[in-house]
Amino acid sequence: MLIEANELIDLYKDKKWKKNIVILDASWYLPNAKREPHKEFKNTHLPDALYFDIDEVSNTLSKLPHTIPTKKQFEFNMEKLGINNDSHIIIYSMDGIGTSPRAWWLFKLYKHKNISVLNGGMKAWQKLNGPVSNKITKIYKSTYIAEINHNIIAKYEDVRRSYDNNNFQIVDARSSERFLGIEEEPRPGLQKGHIPNSINIPFNLLINDQGYLINKSKIIETLNKYNFNFEKIIISSCGSGVTACVLAFALEFIGKKSWKVYDGSWSEWGKKGNTLIEI
Repeated sequence: MLIEANELIDLYKDKKWKKNIVILDASWYLPNAKREPHKEFKNTHLPDALYFDIDEVSNTLSKLPHTIPTKKQFEFNMEKLGINNDSHIIIYSMDGIGTSPRAWWLFKLYKHKNISVLNGGMKAWQKLNGPVSNKITKIYKSTYIAEINHNIIAKYEDVRRSYDNNNFQIVDARSSERFLGIEEEPRPGLQKGHIPNSINIPFNLLINDQGYLINKSKIIETLNKYNFNFEKIIISSCGSGVTACVLAFALEFIGKKSWKVYDGSWSEWGKKGNTLIEI
């Protein structure tokens, strides 16, 4: 599930790689970041990569940001990208392991078999002087059939039923300042605070300063430090369901299989008028 930059460079050297490998740039930034990921992609990307727009591959009718697409919407977007069910998907983001796990989770949610995330993302690629391009790859429409895995997603009512259920543990991947209600939320109209009985493990603790996922022993050490319970079913939350997927990816990486991502996350739970808030 994790591919290193040197391994991907070796794949590029194999002329047969284009037959079943699809490389996706899934870079995304918070609204206040003032960066345009699609524009950055057009300027610089891995050769033959396609842009995976987290905001577009979503339920565009939802009032919440980039919530999961319906089965038909996901199939439409995959066919638009020329992706087949047997494609080996390799995902990266400009900031290392940042937003690529969100795309990984979407593919996993729709039971795609072969999905990898580039460890360190574009940073790792450029560190090895990997080739980059500004050419836009021609896409040939494909056929794709999706099937959802309900076991790895949590919705609002699921969280309401589980936050005081001893079988579950809710883990918030936002910064400690946002979790504690010290810092304003980047999206307007949201209260400050966190879901009752949740714990806070900021996602960036699972990534080193170069954008790589930390190793398995360090992940376990970090989780233990923050009172993570390995025996419970984990519901991962964040601001809008993006960095919650970093935690989910790390859990899957260390072999912890019983987890779900709260898709609406704080964008849904923290709406003004919702009284189920702790500060």
